[in-house]
Amino acid sequence: MQTTLFSTQQWTVSKLTFFIRRLLEENEVLQDVWVQGEISNLSRPASGHIYFTLKDSSAALRCVMWKTSAARLGIPLQDGKAVEVHGKIGVYEVSGQYQLYVEQM
Repeated sequence: MQTTLFSTQQWTVSKLTFFIRRLLEENEVLQDVWVQGEISNLSRPASGHIYFTLKDSSAALRCVMWKTSAARLGIPLQDGKAVEVHGKIGVYEVSGQYQLYVEQM
């Protein structure tokens, strides 16, 4: 029997992304992680949130730190700075990207 393109469940982009978001956000391990890396692409818009990429020699992870957590930061941030961050993995459905929501650094 030959499998056709439509023989499996069909998904809309929205439904698949939501499903993936739930998988990641319901995983207890991914909701309490410490990650080490180097800051790159640091952005501090007027909203007070902080956006950056955490990277190492083999991979990169998009990160966001909300204004309330950013206000508690006691260290200056800059591209190239090595840090250890704590947070939880989530999916920003609009762009279909997973990211780390950073609570502490």
